[in-house]
Amino acid sequence: MPVSLLPPAGSTGRAILAMIGAVALFSTMNAMIKSLAGHYPLGEIVFFRALFAMVILLPVIWRAGGLATLRTERPWGHVLRSIIGVVSMTCGFTAISLLPLANAAAFAFTAPLWTTTLGVLILGEKVRWRRALALITGFTGVLIMVRPDGELLRQIAAGGETALGCAFALASAALAACAMISVRRLSATERSSTIVFYFMLTGCFYGPLLAGGDFRLPTGHDALVLVAIGLVGGVAQLLLTTAYRGAPVAVIAPFDYSAMLWATSYGFLIWGEVPDSRVMLGALIVVASGIYITVREARLGQTPAPAPQLLTKMG
Repeated sequence: MPVSLLPPAGSTGRAILAMIGAVALFSTMNAMIKSLAGHYPLGEIVFFRALFAMVILLPVIWRAGGLATLRTERPWGHVLRSIIGVVSMTCGFTAISLLPLANAAAFAFTAPLWTTTLGVLILGEKVRWRRALALITGFTGVLIMVRPDGELLRQIAAGGETALGCAFALASAALAACAMISVRRLSATERSSTIVFYFMLTGCFYGPLLAGGDFRLPTGHDALVLVAIGLVGGVAQLLLTTAYRGAPVAVIAPFDYSAMLWATSYGFLIWGEVPDSRVMLGALIVVASGIYITVREARLGQTPAPAPQLLTKMG
């Protein structure tokens, strides 16, 4: 989304708190998704995520000017961005269902690396040697986490959950980067709320199609959790937007990586997951690279690649 590099004075503290709250809520949402992923088709979870996020989004649109703000002269741009976004979301939810939460969070941190790379390939952006070195370092961290040797390929061919989870997690991050490139183009003429609305609307239609005949009406506790997934995600998105509007990206973005702490805590307390040392080492390298790229771009006066949660949850 468009990010102000010169926020109002005195707003930094509130922006940091909003960012911490957003990350905590997104992490909670991911834990709820993981708890239901084995019981409901992922398309159904995508549907509820989008539908009840709209409950939070619509009042914001109304205050911004109502339905008139949803008019657009670039419908196909919204279609492309939204389809990429919901596919990225589906891949991300699949990764959450197959991997420990900490592992899935670690792979999501690669999104800024993909965004910078695609910015060069698609938008023709220039990358100075420092950023190029940070990119190489970041993708080295990815290789440490994935360990792309013959065993990994055999696991993928055999349908191994860990290998498939890694593949879906990386696909989600890469597609989120593609969606961000689309957002950069759309944001020149489109409102932020308009972009998000069409993304969520696409999710409402895409989810049932993906679920197909497996779609079933939840009851009791599961219904409450599915509703909460959408509402929590919607509130988290508002907090995230508040954070990025209230302080420089270089100040806010590092707090997004606290998602690893939340994911590790939820994974251990609920499922007894203990993070793999190789994954943690690779994640530290990826995080360091992502923070450097974000801070460096901000200092150069460019619009930095937003943190992974902004990319993946906005799509």
